[in-house]
Amino acid sequence: MSLDSSRPGAAFEAGYWTAPEARGKDVASRALDAVSRWAFASRALTVPGRLELLHAAANDGSCRVAQKTGYAFHSTLPPFPPDYPGEGHLHVRVDRP
Repeated sequence: MSLDSSRPGAAFEAGYWTAPEARGKDVASRALDAVSRWAFASRALTVPGRLELLHAAANDGSCRVAQKTGYAFHSTLPPFPPDYPGEGHLHVRVDRP
């Protein structure tokens, strides 16, 4: 989890990397769900009840993990070179008590 304070309305972002041999075994989705539940329970979020997840638009695996763990697709983001040369997806998970 990290806070991206460079954007207006800054929110915590969730991200993950999975080793090739662990892909397709629910490792990323279980870990993302656990850390997301922890973040909501900690009540330390800048924007209470909201987490964001960003990934490259072409990364279908990350889209599946996001949706499987309650991060709904929100919008497509334009490229922002040099760090983000291609389009991205923004997913949002909202805490529902």
